[in-house]
Formats: sequence, structure tokens, C-alpha cells
Amino acid sequence: MARKDISGIYLITESLPDMMARVRTALENGVKIVQYRDKSEDQKQRLNQACELRAMCRDFEALFIVNNDPELALACRADGVHLGQSDGSVARARNLLGTGALIGVSTHCLKEAMEAQQQGADYIGFGCLFPSASKQDTVATSLQELSRVRAAVTLPIVAIGGIHLDNAALAICAGADAVAVISAVMQADDCADAVRALHRQVQEGRSTSL
Repeated sequence: MARKDISGIYLITESLPDMMARVRTALENGVKIVQYRDKSEDQKQRLNQACELRAMCRDFEALFIVNNDPELALACRADGVHLGQSDGSVARARNLLGTGALIGVSTHCLKEAMEAQQQGADYIGFGCLFPSASKQDTVATSLQELSRVRAAVTLPIVAIGGIHLDNAALAICAGADAVAVISAVMQADDCADAVRALHRQVQEGRSTSL
């Protein structure tokens, strides 16, 4: 799978007792990108969970990305890795994972987005667009800045930060190719309904932006 596959709903996992069941439900309802995000120090658990999620994504022909950890991405044979601004260089991750890996970079402004493209990233995450309960150490940005980034870079853009049913369409309309969600799916009362509703919002955003 390639850059062009970075679109739609980009699900980021949350460490919950029913994490695997929720991810499977999301995949069953059409999610095609899953990022494994776990900040624990239990390396064995992280590898086991990453391998299980990778196998699950293969079953549904979905991309599997590991957050922040190129070594873990290599060990579990993920499709790629997503790097924060302080998580090491694109070049190092590319050297470790190979030319076929997808490497994403978190960005918060036009300057960072253009630098990520110049460094060889395959896509960028852009945010935090809206207030987020899932991540506290965020840098706020705006839909207006997202539109500026869209006009300046050719990479796929994943909007992130407080994305939910009331604003997903806005992010797509402003130029995002995909919307990253955590609590909107991982903490939804009905995971399947939440994913289906988000799909409708993505389609609405695409129709509005045409």
C-alpha cells in the first residue's frame, strides 16, 4: 500500500481492556488505517499487541502504523511508523525500515509541514485542530492553517486533534485527506455506529470541498 491509501478514517488506538475488539469492529466497518499508540514501558506486551494488530489489519487489507517507535515497527513488520517532532529523523526511520515503509510526521504549522515533505515523509499529521482529551501536550493550530498547508504540500494530510462527528467534515473540507480519531471510536458507546457516522462525515467533507 502507498501514500494514496492515506485517506478516510485513521484510527489511533487507546490502551483499553477492549482495545482489540474495538479495532476489529472498526476494521469490519471500513477503517483502512490503524496506528498503534501505547506509551507503556512493557516492551514484550507492546510487541505482542503490535503483532496481533498487524495480523488483524492484514486480514482486512488495512494499513498498520506504529507510533513513534521505528524499532517496534520493524519487529512487528508494520507498514510504517509515525514520528513526532522529537522522535528522530525521517532519514533514520527510512534507513531502518526500507524504501517501502510509510513514514508519517506530526506537524503543527506550514513550516514544519514543508520541512517534513523535504525530508522525505510519505504523509503528515496536522494538528491539534480542536481541543483534545486524548493528548494533553498539544500545539494548537487552525483550519485556516490546514488550508494553507494543503495549498503548499503534495503529501497526504491527516488532520488530528479533537476530531469527532461534529467537526470531521470541516477538517476534510479544509484540505485533509484523512481524519485521525481516538476517543471518537475507542470510547464510543457503539463503536460500529461511530465509524459509520464518521465515514458519512468524511464523504460530506469531500463533497463540500469539490
